Formats: sequence, C-alpha cells, structure tokens
Amino acid sequence: MPKQSYHVTVYRSDADHAIATTRTFQLTLGARRANPTAGFNPVETLLAALGSCLLTALTAVADLSRVPMDSASIALTATRQDQPLQLVGITYQLVVQTPVSADRLDRLIELAKKNSTVYQTLRQALPIEGTWEQGTGAEVSSNKA
Repeated sequence: MPKQSYHVTVYRSDADHAIATTRTFQLTLGARRANPTAGFNPVETLLAALGSCLLTALTAVADLSRVPMDSASIALTATRQDQPLQLVGITYQLVVQTPVSADRLDRLIELAKKNSTVYQTLRQALPIEGTWEQGTGAEVSSNKA
C-alpha cells in the first residue's frame, strides 16, 4: 500500500516565536517556555493537531454516510508530568450538532477515531479519553466516546 508523506519546516523567527510552513501556509507558534503570550506552545499545537484531525475524520465519515452535521467542536486537555517530562493523558469533549440518533452518532465517532491519523498515532503512546454531546436543536444527548 502506498505511503503518504508530510513535510513541515519550522524556523525560529525571533526570541519568542517560531514559524511552521507547509506548501503555501504558515503558522506562528510560541517558542519560549513559560510565555503564554507568544502563541500556541508545542503541547497546545499537538492538541490542535489532534482536534483538527478528529474533526476532519468526523466530517469525512459523516459525508460518506450522508449524515448532515450542522456544526462540530472539540475541546482538548493534556496532562503532563514533570519527571520524566512527558504527557500522560489527553481528554476531549466533542460537541456535534446533527439530527441523527445518538447510536448513529456514536458509530460515526468510532469510525472517525479509526480514520484519524493523529488519534491512531497518539493513542499508541498515551491514553486518550473523550466524551461527546449531541445537539439536535432542542435536545442534547451525552455519551462517552
């Protein structure tokens, strides 16, 4: 099976910032420890990549299944330990506005996780646990993802 490759170049633009580039796009990142005003730090960038990948996969499986999604958002939190310095877990809360049943949405979310490159990679290294809420307009359902 053919492999797909990705390429990103990151360079330090000044004492506080790094610029990541790919194709014609660029992203400014924080590059100084303990400076929350510089931009996304590396862990926040990792969480953004995971969230974006899960939402991209969810959109793709919903489109293939002909399931309408009015909106979707995800909030993620990582827990870090100091010794050894590493992430020890990620949690997320997914909110999806769709008219389908809670069971159908649960199946779509499971398919999205299976089709998310970043999720599949990170889950090999640390626990990722999530919950989801479904809004259909007047009602909201909750479940563990």
